[in-house]
Formats: sequence, C-alpha cells, structure tokens
Amino acid sequence: MEKIDKKNFLEVYRFILVGICSVTIDFLFYYIFIYFDFLDPNSSKRASFILGAVFAFFANRRFVFNVQERKITQYIFFSILYFTSFILNSLVHDYIYFLTGITLLSFLLASAISTITNYIGQKFVIFKKMK
Repeated sequence: MEKIDKKNFLEVYRFILVGICSVTIDFLFYYIFIYFDFLDPNSSKRASFILGAVFAFFANRRFVFNVQERKITQYIFFSILYFTSFILNSLVHDYIYFLTGITLLSFLLASAISTITNYIGQKFVIFKKMK
C-alpha cells in the first residue's frame, strides 16, 4: 500500500478540484440541455459528460499528475477509460432516474461512480509515473 505523504495528498486534492470543475461543467450543460428542452435527461447526461471529460483530460494531465510529455497512448487509454466510465455513468444515471425520477440524485450518483473509476484509471494506468 502506498504511503500517504504530502505529494499524494496534494495530488488527490488537485484531482478533487479538477473533478469539481469537470462536474460543474457536466452539471451546467446537463441542466441547460434539459431546461431549454434541447435533449431529454438521459441524452443530456451523455452529452454533458463528454464536455466535462474533455476538460478533465487536459486539466488532470497538466495540473493534477504534472505530465509534460504527450504520448498517443495517453489519448488512447484515456479514451478507453472514459468510454468505460461513460457507460457506467450512463447506466447508473438511467437506472437511478428510472427508479426515482429525480434528476439531481441520478446526476450525483452517476458522477460519483465515474469519478472513482476515472481517478483509479488515471493514477495507475494513464499517467502512471515510471520509477
């Protein structure tokens, strides 16, 4: 198990900050799409998730994991991770929305699942630092 030191703490803290920004982007577009009747809640969640994910990739690479190099494998693995996270996010959102009809609860639970998945994938696969 990895020791929790100042560096790891700051990384998690930065990930949470970027995550809050990403979820805010996701949330704003989700409700804009619904409010202006552009999309239904399920399609709104899919579109807003993609917008938040694009921001998350660049912010996490530079600000959270401090990766300077650009490798094609980062984009490929990120795409695979976020596609997986997208599926999980969509399934959780749709299931909770089906059960409750509450958009905010559906949004929050779906976002929590994808956040955990994304952190693990980025920390230990995509932006893993070689020792």
